Amino acid sequence: MGQSDCVIDFRSEAELVDFAGKAAVRLRDARRWPLLVGVRGELGAGKTTWVRALLRGLGYAARVPSPTYTLLEHYAVGALSVVHLDLYRLAGENELENLGLRDWLAAAATWVLIEWPERAPGLAARCDLVLRLEDLGGGARRLTAEAMTAGGIRALQDSCEERLKYDR
Repeated sequence: MGQSDCVIDFRSEAELVDFAGKAAVRLRDARRWPLLVGVRGELGAGKTTWVRALLRGLGYAARVPSPTYTLLEHYAVGALSVVHLDLYRLAGENELENLGLRDWLAAAATWVLIEWPERAPGLAARCDLVLRLEDLGGGARRLTAEAMTAGGIRALQDSCEERLKYDR
């Protein structure tokens, strides 16, 4: 494993949630923005759970729905904007333009978190980080994070700092 990837096995969803919340704080405190993150995984792997945990870690206490039908949800958390996309039902990449995504991508203090990024290859190619979540059964999850840009490498180093806590 090099500086551009990180693999962590969590024994439970609670460990995954704990790690995601702490990663959010480390990334925010290091001012790692703008940041474009692809979140991949099969249905039920924990993609929306990961995003919810990031938001909770940032102190966002309101409801965090899955944007499966709306495609996009926006959250303001202090100076940071978090845009959560779920592209599972995306009809085509041109649909992203109607969501105002270009404006979000140009904003400085923004994280754009994209579930199912492979549904929009042009957007996926721009990701700083790609997270892959796997359901290992019995509540266990595997997170594989890969940095795709220099900014992604810095963000990965910040966010995976505590991975040893989960290594057995």
